Amino acid sequence: MKLKKNPKKDLNLKRGMYFVIGLLLVLLLIYIALEWKSIDNNGGYDIGYMLTSSDLLS
Repeated sequence: MKLKKNPKKDLNLKRGMYFVIGLLLVLLLIYIALEWKSIDNNGGYDIGYMLTSSDLLS
């Protein structure tokens, strides 16, 4: 019985290239995740401002 596999369709020939493409995609996703900037929206209040007792009395 003859084998019916087509050697041109063998995915193992390009296995190294697929591995490198996968590594590049993962590294790109990690880079984007680490460089992602978020803007803190605290409703317009300055939470860094500290009230003192003299501010409360005036």
